[in-house]
Amino acid sequence: MISKGRVFTVIALFAITWYLLQMTSEVTPVPIKKALALFPHQVGGYHLSKSFQSSAGVVELLGVDDYLQYNYIDDTNTGINLYVGYYKAVGVSGGYHSPKNCLPGGGWGIDRVKEVVLRGGAIGEKQATVSQMLIRNGAEYQMVLYWYQNRGRIIASEYWEKVYLVLDAMLMQRRDGTFIRIMAVVPDKQIEATEEKLKKFAEQTMTLLEDHLPGRQL
Repeated sequence: MISKGRVFTVIALFAITWYLLQMTSEVTPVPIKKALALFPHQVGGYHLSKSFQSSAGVVELLGVDDYLQYNYIDDTNTGINLYVGYYKAVGVSGGYHSPKNCLPGGGWGIDRVKEVVLRGGAIGEKQATVSQMLIRNGAEYQMVLYWYQNRGRIIASEYWEKVYLVLDAMLMQRRDGTFIRIMAVVPDKQIEATEEKLKKFAEQTMTLLEDHLPGRQL
């Protein structure tokens, strides 16, 4: 059983985080460096097969300032879906929606969540840690990698993203941020092979996004 002390500590931390976010809401919105519409249609061995446009109502609901949702395929017709959402000031006009809350539904549930290490990362970094989810609907599986690429950092955890958001709002007067999600169907329960494909795609995507996103230094 979870102790009352631990529950109180968690509630207190959330309360403090909420208070600090309110206190640091007066920040200067940071425009994206390069529009996501200019993101490459070729990523490694994958090329763009389809792009999606959300309705004005969905964009307004999310509060996103720039976004893309692309389907890529390779020569074997293996598909990968990429979503990137950019916010000039997270929590002011819009904010992230965790895939832990958004993806389950319609028969889909989360089988496991873990962190994986990628080669490369933000400029100057040799590796990065991102989150991975394996979701299942009956015998069908899909794999998801996601992370936050914010102000020169790659952040895997929603918790640490909020911590850095508060610190950077106080110290840098910035709350700009980006959520990235990559998804693929797992064919014939080939979980390890799908993970390797997604990791390679994520490493390339992460590097390419550095040309579009504001870094540590504006």
